[in-house]
Amino acid sequence: MNRFRIILLLSLIFSLAVAGCGDKKEKDDRDEKYYRYYINKEEDQVVERSYSPKSSKTMDMVKEFRNLLSEKSDSNKYRKLLPKGVTIEKENWDEGILTLDMSNSYVSQSSTREILTRVGLVRTFAQIPGVVKVQITINEEALKDSQGKDVGLMNAESFSENSGKDINTYQNVTLTLYFSDKTGKKLAPEERNVYFNSNVPLERVVVEQLVKGPRDENHLSILPSDTRVLSVAISEGICYVNLDKSFQGDPTSSTEEVSIYSIVNSLYKNCKVQEVQFSINGESKVKFRDKVPLDQLFKEDQSYISKDK
Repeated sequence: MNRFRIILLLSLIFSLAVAGCGDKKEKDDRDEKYYRYYINKEEDQVVERSYSPKSSKTMDMVKEFRNLLSEKSDSNKYRKLLPKGVTIEKENWDEGILTLDMSNSYVSQSSTREILTRVGLVRTFAQIPGVVKVQITINEEALKDSQGKDVGLMNAESFSENSGKDINTYQNVTLTLYFSDKTGKKLAPEERNVYFNSNVPLERVVVEQLVKGPRDENHLSILPSDTRVLSVAISEGICYVNLDKSFQGDPTSSTEEVSIYSIVNSLYKNCKVQEVQFSINGESKVKFRDKVPLDQLFKEDQSYISKDK
C-alpha cells in the first residue's frame, strides 16, 4: 500500500513538472521580442523598434509585417523602410526560404539606400519563426549586387551595419587616419583617439574625422572642410560612401588619387572593409574632379603611403 502511494505521489510530481515546463515554454514564446524597422533621418542606419505581432502563424506574420513596411513612424526622426513607390508585389515561403518579389522601382534607389532597405527587409522577415533565409527578387529575377552577381539568400547575420541598439552607449577607439603629406602625392598616417556614440557606425566616424582634417602640421587635408557625409554603410565587405557635391572641391594641392585613397586606406585600416564604392549625392556614374571615375570599387593601395617616418 505504501509502495502504491509512493508511486502515485511520484507520478503526480512528474505531471506537475511537465505541466510547469509546458507553461514556461508557452510563456517564453509569448515573451519573444519582435521588431519593426525604420531608416533614420540621415539615411545611414536601420533603426529597430519593439513590436507585438497580432498573428502567430508564419505566413500570417509575413503579411502583417509586410503591411507595416509602408507605415510612417510616429517620430520625425525616422523614415519608413520602403521609400515611396517601392512595394512587395508578392511573397513565397518554401522550406524555410522566404522570397520577396519587389516592384521595379526597387532598383531606382541609390546604392546606399538600397543596402539599408535590404538590411531592413531581411531583419524584418528573418525574425519570423519558420523563416530561415530571405531572398529578394525583382520581377522574379534575382537581385544583383554592385558587381552584377546574385545577392542570394540572406539572414540577419549577413550584415554588419549598426541596427541602432545601445543608443546611449559611448566607446573610445584609436584610429589610424591617412592624410596627404606636404608633397600632395603620398599619404601619411596619423593616430587619433576618438570618443563616439556607438549608435554611429565606425566607418562613418572614420570619414567624418577625415573631413575634420589633420592635427599634425606636417599633414594636409584631403577633403574640403564643408564636405557633408550623407551616408556610410557596409554590406558584404563593401563600404558605400555617399558624400555631397562639396567632395568635388580642391582643398589642397593633393592629387585626386591621394584624396580617394586617403578614405579607402583609412576605412580598410580601421573597419572590416574590403572595397569602397563612392557616390556623390547618391550618384556613382561621375568623375571625381573630372578625372577619377567613381563607378568602380576601390581596394586598399599601400603604394600611396609614404615610407618616410
